[in-house]
Order: sequence, then structure tokens, then C-alpha cells
Amino acid sequence: MGLYLFSSENAFQKAFQQLLQAPLFSKKLFQEAVLNEAYELLKEPNGLEKLYGYAHLFDEAGLFIGKPWENLDKLDATLVRGTLHAGGTTAAAESLSDLRILAIARGDYLHPLMTSFAATEFLTKVLALNIDLLIMKETEENRVTQLYKDEHASELLHFISEHCFSSRVFENLYQEVDNLAVQRPIVINKILKLIASAKKLTEGREEKSSKLMIYEKAVYFPTELATGSLEKYERQLKNCEDADLAKEANQLRQTMEQTGLVSPYHVVFLHYINKEKPYLLKEMLAVDEMAATNLQTHSVLISSLISLSVTVETRRSIYGYLRLLQRDIFTPELVKALEDLMEAPLPEQLENCLTAVHRSTDKADLQKLLISEMINILGTPLGVGQGFNPTCQSTRAISYWSQKKPVLLVHMLNDFLRTGSITFTFEGREISTKTLLPVPLEDTANIDAISLLLVPHLDAIYFELLKTADGRGQDAHKWINPAFNLTGVWAGFSDVYSDVEFRENFYRYYYPLNNPAVNEQLPQPAGITIYNRSGQVLGAHAILIQRVAPDPTGNIRVYFYNPNNDSLQIWGQSSQTSVTGNGELEGESSLPFEEFLTFVYAFHYPA
Repeated sequence: MGLYLFSSENAFQKAFQQLLQAPLFSKKLFQEAVLNEAYELLKEPNGLEKLYGYAHLFDEAGLFIGKPWENLDKLDATLVRGTLHAGGTTAAAESLSDLRILAIARGDYLHPLMTSFAATEFLTKVLALNIDLLIMKETEENRVTQLYKDEHASELLHFISEHCFSSRVFENLYQEVDNLAVQRPIVINKILKLIASAKKLTEGREEKSSKLMIYEKAVYFPTELATGSLEKYERQLKNCEDADLAKEANQLRQTMEQTGLVSPYHVVFLHYINKEKPYLLKEMLAVDEMAATNLQTHSVLISSLISLSVTVETRRSIYGYLRLLQRDIFTPELVKALEDLMEAPLPEQLENCLTAVHRSTDKADLQKLLISEMINILGTPLGVGQGFNPTCQSTRAISYWSQKKPVLLVHMLNDFLRTGSITFTFEGREISTKTLLPVPLEDTANIDAISLLLVPHLDAIYFELLKTADGRGQDAHKWINPAFNLTGVWAGFSDVYSDVEFRENFYRYYYPLNNPAVNEQLPQPAGITIYNRSGQVLGAHAILIQRVAPDPTGNIRVYFYNPNNDSLQIWGQSSQTSVTGNGELEGESSLPFEEFLTFVYAFHYPA
């Protein structure tokens, strides 16, 4: 401890020595001063290196007593980014905790509850989850466009990687990309950013993950022909025979099917054949007989939609078309609704809303964005995500309508573009955002453009319904869910607080042996209670029960749609939802039947 006794000049040293010497019962009185000084020191050159010199004494000093970082066995690598972004003393505490773990990993600090290997594993996970910040270059562009909290996080991750780089980071990174991509989200910015970051990080290193290369290929060079500039690629296409173009189309389709990702080359190819050789569209977009029939029957509509919606910026919609064509929903009503959407106006207020998020002032581009996002939602209803917004009810409704009543959803958007409002009827009373104020979104970056426009209005209606149905002696969702979802919700309702046979009823109506026809009218809305890793209640959450069926091993599982962007989650201390490998369809999560039942608190049943 002589390191601190001989120094009285540095403000951090002074504050830390006071904490170190304070009796246990008064440690908390000195923690904030240390964190404040650490926060200031982190802004200085070599601040991290200076603080690392104290890392082996943070626990002895009692720096984390009573704080979320106190128990090493309860730390969660997925939360590191959020706490770093919180700024201030929260970010400082996260940084010091990570430096403590780095000291354990390097053997500079022997901890009784964490081995060097476990510390390395934790930091490897942190690096993998935040690799986009790890490789942030020190350019003026990044300096201007990145928030300080990102710069601070980037510097910390650089420091960790320089002192504790593990090739296993690539395996963890692949797992992160794969877990996200397999869910086929509509908003794929995070996935693309992780892939781009991994590509930069691997440059010049021997360690490369062959699994990651699958995703890198899908995004950057999906075929042998698809290399170089897009202009060069288009010239090459014009010189190809039909047989070569058909082969190219198949390869491009396969990368989309395999990863759910779309490259700019897909855009160039699709526009070329759509304009010059439309008979080859089936080679790229027709996965099965249903898709081939839909494409042939509605070729004019599909060709027009592609021309009006597919750009490099909206390229994910090509995957949306791929999946949309596989759905048996092309009724005359849907065709007419999509034709109306192509002609729909974009009011100035809504234009400004889209411009603020998507940074485009071109009205035509914004209209293309809306069409492409509707294709995404119709093609991949389970890819709709709520981002970091508390909007699970409204996001769930959009997915529900896309699955059960796609015409209703497109009509709703068309009416909204015309009127700027949404109107529902509840027990004979009109509830409309003509008079209700839309609920502002907390996160606009991680949701699709349709949700960006509709969800604030849907939320306003939902909260008005909640207010109206409250106080009836039972969970208000008994009345809200049928009204808010508009159609198809089972009339029966059970909640764990008022139904003494709650478990028996869930088995009666949802277990296939008891109700063989259970899947015929699914999806159905349900409410679950989510817990954190420590078993603490995080709150109620709205999901859709998609289907109940045996998994590949014969065990009955509940497959469900979770509006969260990342549905691979730990619920409680030991229950981890699955998104792949247990019979899940694209976008589904699942749990064994009995395990799922422990989290359900409300469900609907046929009555």
C-alpha cells in the first residue's frame, strides 16, 4: 500500500486513500468521491493505465460495496455497454470493475471467487459484444459523429484487448451475429455493424473464423461475380447469358436464405433482371411452388413494388419479398391495398418524422422506405422489433396483424398516411389519436419505419384502453387484447391472480394431447413475467404464442414471438429461451411447455 502513502498530489490518489483507510461501516461515504475523481482521470491521456495500477486494490478498499459490481459472480457482460453509455460515475464504476477483472485475467490480482480463466472469458465476451466500439478509428469523422460515451467505451475496450486479446473473441462474435441473424430481424443495423467491425479487426491477423466468413461473404461478396464496384458488376451482368444469370440468381438467393442478409449486389442484380429479364425473377425469389405461383400470378404488382421500393438502403426488403412470396395471402384485397400504398401521399409532418431518423430529405426515397418496410413486415412478421422502447403491446399487434390480417395492417397504414391518425372502437366508444397525444418513442434507431410512424399512435390508444378497462376486478387485458388486436383473439381469458385452475386450464387449452386443434387459431396474445438472472421480477411483457408442438427430440415446446429485438434471453436464474436448434421457425423463440408455463401470467382460450 506504499504506492498510495507516498503520493498526495493526485486527486484520485487522495480520494482512494481515504476510502482505503475508512472503516467498513463508512466505506459508502467515500465511494462517490473516488468515482468522481476516476471519471475525471479517465478523460486524461493514459488515465486507464494509471487507474489499472490500483485495480488489484479496488475490492480491498471496498469500492464496490453495496453496488451492482460488488459480486463478481453476478456480473453480466451484456450490460457493460449500457453502463458505459450511462456516463458519469456509473461509467467510471463500470470501467474500474472491468480493470479489476483485467487484473485477475493477467494474474496481477488473485481473487478467491474468480479465476484468471473465468476473467478472460468474461472480458472476451465483453469484447465480442462490443466489437464495433473496439475497432472505432481515431478519425475526425468518428470524433465528430460518436458520442463521448462511445469514445470512452472504445478506449476501455482497446485497453482490454491490448492486454488480454483472445482469439476466442471471434467465436463469441460469431455466436452473437448468428444468434441475432437467425431471428431474421427487420432492423439489421447491429448485425451489419458487428460484421463490418469483425472484418476490420481480423485484417492482418491470422485468427479468422470460418463461421464468421459465411456472414462476411453474404454481405460483401455473395458470389464469385459479385466483387468490385457495383457499376462493374452491372456491366458484367449485361454480358452474361441467361444460364449464367440463373446461376447467379440462385447463389444470391442461397446467401439470403442462409443468413437473412442482403448485399448491395443483390440490389443491382434484382433491378437488372426485373427490368431486362423478368422471367428470371423466379430464380432469385421463388423458393417453393407457392412463391412461384404468387410471382407468376402477380408479376405486374411484384415488378412495380420492386421498382418503387428496392434501393441499396432498403435492400433488406429483398429478403422480405423472398418470404412474402411464400405466404398464401395474395388476395384481391391485399393486392389493392398494396397498389394504394404505392400511390399513398406522404404528409409533411410524417415526412419530417422519417427524415429526422433516416436522414433523408428526398420524399421519393422516404416513400420507397415505407413500401420496403411494409414488404419486410408482411414477409417476416416475426422480425418486427420494439427496439429499446417499452412498446411490446403495439409491436406485438403489428406482428399479429401481419400474420392474421395483413389487409387490415396495410389499410391501417394507408389510412394513417391520409389522416395522420388511428381510430379504434371500444365498447361503443371511439378512441382516436385525433384527440389523443401520440406517445413519444425512447428509441427511434432500432425500429422499422412503419413502427416509427404507427407505434406512438397505437401506444396512445393502448394506454387509453388500459385506463378505460381498469378497475373491473380482473386483469384489464381480458377486455383490452380483443379490442386492441381488433380480430381473432379468443374470448376466454385466464390470469394467474384470479383463476384457481390457471395451470390446469393452460394444459387443457394449449397442450396438444388435450387440444389437438390448438394451432389452428394461433397466434394468440399472452402475458409473461420476466425475471433477471438473479430471479428478480423485471415486469410484465406481451408476446404471441405462435404454436405448440414437439421439438426434434419429441418434447412439447411452446414457440412464441417476442417483440424484443434479441429474443435469446435468460428468464430467471436458469431458464434460457432458445431461438434455434429446437425446431424454431424463423423469428420464433421457444421453451419447453412446463418451463414456459412458469412465466405465463395471462392467456386467452377458446370459449
